[in-house]
Amino acid sequence: LGSHICAALPPYSLTNAVQQHPELQQAYDTVKANAVATWYTDRGGPSQIPDLLAQCQGDIPSIVIYGLPDKDCGDGGFSQSGDNKNADMYRTWIQTLVGQVGQRQVIYVLEPDAVGLVAAGGCGVQKGYLQNLKVAVGLLASNANAHIYVDVASWADQNQAVNVLVELKTAGRLNGIAINTANYRPTSELNDLCQSYSTATGGLHCVLDVSRNFNGSPQNEWCNARSAGMGSPPTDATNHPLVDYHLWIKVPGESDGECTGRSSDAMVGPAAGQFFLDGFKSLWNQGYYVVTMGLPKIREGRVSKSNTAPSSSTSPSHPSKDSPEPTYEGVKLYAQCGGLLNA
Repeated sequence: LGSHICAALPPYSLTNAVQQHPELQQAYDTVKANAVATWYTDRGGPSQIPDLLAQCQGDIPSIVIYGLPDKDCGDGGFSQSGDNKNADMYRTWIQTLVGQVGQRQVIYVLEPDAVGLVAAGGCGVQKGYLQNLKVAVGLLASNANAHIYVDVASWADQNQAVNVLVELKTAGRLNGIAINTANYRPTSELNDLCQSYSTATGGLHCVLDVSRNFNGSPQNEWCNARSAGMGSPPTDATNHPLVDYHLWIKVPGESDGECTGRSSDAMVGPAAGQFFLDGFKSLWNQGYYVVTMGLPKIREGRVSKSNTAPSSSTSPSHPSKDSPEPTYEGVKLYAQCGGLLNA
């Protein structure tokens, strides 16, 4: 696929946190070099897309699209609000993005949770998700250099999700699916799941969210997993013929929610999308950069050694919005991932 995934816009939550907690500086300097996907949503406010594209000359930006009318219609429904009230507004909103991106290379992750909610056969069907997804795929595919992956929720019924994916393929060029968004499942397990989906859909490829999956999740905990570790960097060198990219879709260190009343592996944290200091330290100390690369752990108020990682200047992005706590796996991915980008 050729180019590097663009790391031009460090998440605001991390740039803000390091100013308040200088002991995070070394970890931050390492993490900010990684490409964290930018969210394009319909929830009002300024868009970062022009800045993202301007700063990603020669590299491939990764963009999560989250703006279906009546999105997040399942239990909880914390992210239903948005400016797109009907199919015409959604089409126009997608066309705006397509016009901004043009014919350059781009990675799209399309509508987290939507396929799962259609596959469930309830509100996702009643609210016309599938038709809107087909419109989006058709428009996005007008860019021959777009790599388009529709999100498949970890909790989705696989057989029914396959039926949805086969239908989506009739709308335009669909490269594949995104798996593990804002979750912790290990890469080996995701590779197997990718193989299964690919076989059932006539060869769709996959992208994996590896931002926090270094240790997997032994108790299948999805909410601020205590056992989790920060994952390996985003890359197209995946060592699997069906996996096109390892991405960081979730921002490491942003809370999944308060996570009360869950398993012993869940850390109680702040509201979803807020920076979680103890969570970030735990992810770093138990993750790829410490365990595999030998970088120092974060200690209270300092790092454990004097080693320093390379640093570079930052370009602050817009702050995350406060969002309520998610109530079950797959709900509130927008909130879990920080809700960073507004259309």
